[in-house]
Amino acid sequence: MSVSVNSSSSRINLNPVGVSVPRIDGRGIVTGQTKYVFDVSFPNMLVGKMIRSEHPHARIMSIDTSKAEKLPGVRAIITAKDTYNIKYGSNEYFFPHTVDQLPLESEKVRYIGDEIGAIAAVDEETAEEALKLIDIQYEVLPSVTDMLEAMKPGAPQLHDALNNIGVILPVNFGNPNRALKESYLVREDNFYASAAAMAALEPHVCVGQWETFSNKITLWASSQAPFKCREALAKTLKMDLNDIRVIKLAVGGGFGGKLEMLPMDFAACLLSKKAGGLPVKMCYNREEEFSFSRRKHAMHYKIKSGVTKDGVLTGMTGEVIADGGAYCSYGPTVMAAAIMRIFMVYKIQHFRISGYRVYTNTPISGAMRGFGGVQSGFAIESHMDLLAKDLGMDPIEFRLKNITTSNMVTVNKMYLTTNGLKECIEKAATAADWKNKRGNAGYYKTGILRRGIGIGIAADVMGSKMYKSHESAGAIVKVEEDGSVYLFTGAADTGQGSNTALSQIAAQSLGIKYERIKCKSGDTEITPFDTGSFASRVTFISGNAALRAGKDAKMQILEIVAQELKLDISDLDIIAEEVINLKDKSVLMNFDKALELCYSFNYGKQIIGRGSYNPKTTPIDFRTGEGNVSGSYGFEAQIAEVEVNVETGDVRIIKMWDAHDIGKAINPQAVEAQIEGSLAMGIGYTFYEDLKFKNGRVVNPNFANYRIPHSIGIPPMESILVETNDPEGPFGAKGMGEASLLPTSAAIANAVEDAIGVRIKDLPITPAKVIKALKDKEAQGEPV
Repeated sequence: MSVSVNSSSSRINLNPVGVSVPRIDGRGIVTGQTKYVFDVSFPNMLVGKMIRSEHPHARIMSIDTSKAEKLPGVRAIITAKDTYNIKYGSNEYFFPHTVDQLPLESEKVRYIGDEIGAIAAVDEETAEEALKLIDIQYEVLPSVTDMLEAMKPGAPQLHDALNNIGVILPVNFGNPNRALKESYLVREDNFYASAAAMAALEPHVCVGQWETFSNKITLWASSQAPFKCREALAKTLKMDLNDIRVIKLAVGGGFGGKLEMLPMDFAACLLSKKAGGLPVKMCYNREEEFSFSRRKHAMHYKIKSGVTKDGVLTGMTGEVIADGGAYCSYGPTVMAAAIMRIFMVYKIQHFRISGYRVYTNTPISGAMRGFGGVQSGFAIESHMDLLAKDLGMDPIEFRLKNITTSNMVTVNKMYLTTNGLKECIEKAATAADWKNKRGNAGYYKTGILRRGIGIGIAADVMGSKMYKSHESAGAIVKVEEDGSVYLFTGAADTGQGSNTALSQIAAQSLGIKYERIKCKSGDTEITPFDTGSFASRVTFISGNAALRAGKDAKMQILEIVAQELKLDISDLDIIAEEVINLKDKSVLMNFDKALELCYSFNYGKQIIGRGSYNPKTTPIDFRTGEGNVSGSYGFEAQIAEVEVNVETGDVRIIKMWDAHDIGKAINPQAVEAQIEGSLAMGIGYTFYEDLKFKNGRVVNPNFANYRIPHSIGIPPMESILVETNDPEGPFGAKGMGEASLLPTSAAIANAVEDAIGVRIKDLPITPAKVIKALKDKEAQGEPV
């Protein structure tokens, strides 16, 4: 169920912003005609496979590829000796010491699956057979796969990082020790959030071709950030950016796992060069996807907080330890998000939490939807409920006393302009009938089935200046002579529908119907630069670029009209396909007639609008923790109602409510789809998802043993859209999507405690954990 939905698929959309127009790519997707990278095919195309380590930690002594080279059908083999041995990383601009991964490892491997080389052959069977003929001699080294063990003195060292701590992030404001000492009540809790897989339906796949006649590369990739992929390729291959073209085709899910160049992208290009320019396709199978791609960081989260007698937060201290796996990836960003998101949500002046991202001999942890906010959301929002319980306060009352407000500056210098958090909480509580359900002794609190209700709140950024010196996005709007309009954007639509939203923004800005727009996105050779699809940035940042490009095109058209009619251009506008005189509201001509004039003999004006947007932000100063990392911030409140079977430990969600401050809904139906997708992902992480390892190897690398929610098991959901009309957003819009995922686990855990009086502090929440908690409660003499 949802609210605030406008449907207009059966009519022309003259003013498309705020309307649930059909997806611009929808027909192609549902008819199966949309082209994904796996569909790319060329004559004589080769199949590539990675040569991987069999050990979690070992020194490479020798690699003998001679037998594989003689196998009929093998066209190319590469190892580190064919490369420049240049390391790459994802947080290089602010954290150069975290650049620690080679495209192909030359001396040492650090996890099972670490990339050593690659093979290209005429078919997959030949490539697989060639892998078996590669002879690699190792000196096996001691390994460490547990993050807490890895931090101990004397543990095996993966890199030149003391106690395997690759990233240390201390965040300190005020005097938290004194604040805690002076508090009426102090509480400390420890939480654990498990590792998780991206589980995208489309695995990692790419096609690389090195044109030997031009010495240029084209990479077709399933990527969330084609321009970032191009940068990494240029660096590691020692090439100019303009000699590399990355083309993003349709993406079957990314969730952060497709933000980086992987060794397979590098290998496909280099194999093509060695094979004389033949294109090379590389595609992970499902086991490889689970075992060797990026994953969510497992985290230990310790929090101690103080409050006054009337429930005002006084101070907070804590420690966050994250399992980073073998290389750094997006480690600094994940740690920053895990620690500093709290400042967007709660007014707190005295604070000290230190984060430690630890190397282990396990697959690499990277960016996953919400970065570290999902783990911290579970810990912090569970902790807030426990503080409220200790005070005897309603959890909503406690939160309303402590949340941030509009037009305020946080202790770490974030500038919160529009802030609908209070309205989100109140609307969600009303919709869920919170007052009549929470803690009500007569509300399903006896018998086998017990019901409870819980809340979690969150906030998120609209982009984050943590990767480059700028975070700009560009757009081009080209208006053809026949009236068709092309939007070129570097933003990467990975399934969330950004091509549709950006097309709506461009159409509204230009003053035309949505149906005129055709969108081309994510091609580094023909579209303007864009950082990528992450941090809920596309609608806000790329949307502003599209808006400006549309306005620029409009002004070019109006300039010709004004010149022809001898009017002042400031008195003209294009609205709903008509050129309007703003003084008397008269219609001067329609859009097509205006274009005829532009392309007429007297003018011959080609209409090409350009737009660029760089948000008014400041990067985080990691020495102090200060920085306004986003041009705007989104807020949300989420409520879960659950039913717990005290005999089996099964938890069933009755319904979920999500109230989201989205500034302005560009496409309400798409907004609700994003919210519902996030809730489904959060439900999976709460109840099922737990990527398990044994001696560094993933032991559940398939959907038979790694569970995710199915569509038939998703509970009813109600989306409540709170529109605060952000002054910096395109038509008032903010980014959204990730924020809905952040509080889900906590809302459910809080509802479970309301139902049966036990607290689960480690994810996932399984029937076995529920039963154990109930038995422990009974052993302490408390009624169950």
